[in-house]
Amino acid sequence: MIYADTDFFLALIKPRNWLNQRAKELHEEHRHELVTSVTTVTEMLLVGHRFSLDPELVVGSIFSLVPRVTGIDCDTASAAAHLIKEKGLNVFDAFHAAYCGGNTIVQIMFLTESD
Repeated sequence: MIYADTDFFLALIKPRNWLNQRAKELHEEHRHELVTSVTTVTEMLLVGHRFSLDPELVVGSIFSLVPRVTGIDCDTASAAAHLIKEKGLNVFDAFHAAYCGGNTIVQIMFLTESD
């Protein structure tokens, strides 16, 4: 297997990336050997926000470009992307909400000494 990191996906997904052609060639050559992880999905959603990339498109692209993503399934990643896009959640809160499966999330608010 060949691990694909965030830069590889950015080169494929981001419009007008100077590495796009080389990334396409590598993808074509190694498409059945590629693997990535939840870390890359998370980083792509964080970076994608900076480049105004649609989070649902980002997740869909990752899962269509590699045969295996470890640590997360497409449904959970897609749910997180939807929450980012439609509800305005930040990446980490969206992942928590997607992973909780509709169960209650416990939060503890930290108060300062003056509170």
